[in-house]
Amino acid sequence: MFVAMNVFTCEDDASAAALEGMFQKRAGLVDKAPGFVSFSFLKQSENPRKLISMTTWTSREDFEGWTKSHAFEKGHARAKDGAGASPHGRMNVTNVLETWEVVAHSAKPAAE
Repeated sequence: MFVAMNVFTCEDDASAAALEGMFQKRAGLVDKAPGFVSFSFLKQSENPRKLISMTTWTSREDFEGWTKSHAFEKGHARAKDGAGASPHGRMNVTNVLETWEVVAHSAKPAAE
């Protein structure tokens, strides 16, 4: 498995709230991508201006395929256009993409 985490640092509370709102209203296009396993949007408890978009994939190749897809472009178009910006204009956010190879994993089995 492969995990991609986009780590966001917001300069102000309004930007953090706007970013959180954008992800709560996300298009969900990634859910249908080949190799997609799961999505989580995380807010750090100690610093609510630090947020992470985390996707899990069956392989790095599946993730890379997603990033080159039309659905990826469509899903990220709102952010490029400034949709969801804070009331004071564009969001003041920086981000770093981190990718991880899963070397050990455990999950509760699905209920039968």
